[in-house]
Amino acid sequence: MYGDFPPTRPAGLRRRTLRTGAVWWRIDAQATEEWSWTGFSEPRNRFDPESGGFRVRYAGTSLAGAARERYEATGRYIPVDHAGHHLVRLQARRPVTVLDLRTDRNLDALGLDDRVSTGREPQVWQACHRLVDAARHWWSDASLDGLVYRCRTTPSGSTNLAFFSLDPFQASSRRLDECPAELADLVLRSGFTIGFDLRAGNRLGRSPRPRRSSPMAGHDITCQL
Repeated sequence: MYGDFPPTRPAGLRRRTLRTGAVWWRIDAQATEEWSWTGFSEPRNRFDPESGGFRVRYAGTSLAGAARERYEATGRYIPVDHAGHHLVRLQARRPVTVLDLRTDRNLDALGLDDRVSTGREPQVWQACHRLVDAARHWWSDASLDGLVYRCRTTPSGSTNLAFFSLDPFQASSRRLDECPAELADLVLRSGFTIGFDLRAGNRLGRSPRPRRSSPMAGHDITCQL
C-alpha cells in the first residue's frame, strides 16, 4: 500500500544536512514571534501530520517559489488585505538536518515515488500526512529538523522545506507593504499582481507601486507546497 510505513526506520533511509547560512523564504499572516507550533486537528497542507501532534510550516529556497505557493489559489494576485502579512526570511544558523525526498535512494526505501512531492490524489495526500509522523518517530531524538522536497512547478528555481521549529534558523520578518524591492521583482519576473500601495518610509526609502489593471489576467496555476 502506498504510504504504509513500518514502525522502525527503513533500511537505506538517510538524512542529509543543509549548510549553515542557507536562506529560505515564507509569506505568513503573522510575524515569527507570534507563531504557534500547536498542530492542526485535521491536516491542511502537504506534510501536516495525521496525528495533529505538532505544527509544520513551509518555506522555499527562492522568494518567487514561496510566493507562488502562497498565492496559487489567487492566480499570483496578492490582495489588499494581505498588505500587513509578513515576508519571512529564515537563515540557517547551524546545519539543518532533513529527510530529502528528492533522492532515488530515499524514495525506494520508503516505497514512494515523486508523487510524494507533487501529487494531490487523496492516497498520496494521506501518505504525506503519515510520512511526517513516521519520520519524527524514526528520529525521535529530535535530530530531524524537517523534510526537503521538490516543487511541482518551479523545480529548477526553488526547493521546498517543511520544518518543525525555528530552532535551526535566524528569523526576521517585514510587512509585505514594506518590501518594495521584493514585490517589484515578483511583478516583473514572476507575473504577480499587487493589490495595494506600498508604505512610504520603508527601509529602502522609496515607494514603488507595482500594480496591474487586471488581477487575474494571464496567470497560471502554480506550486503548492
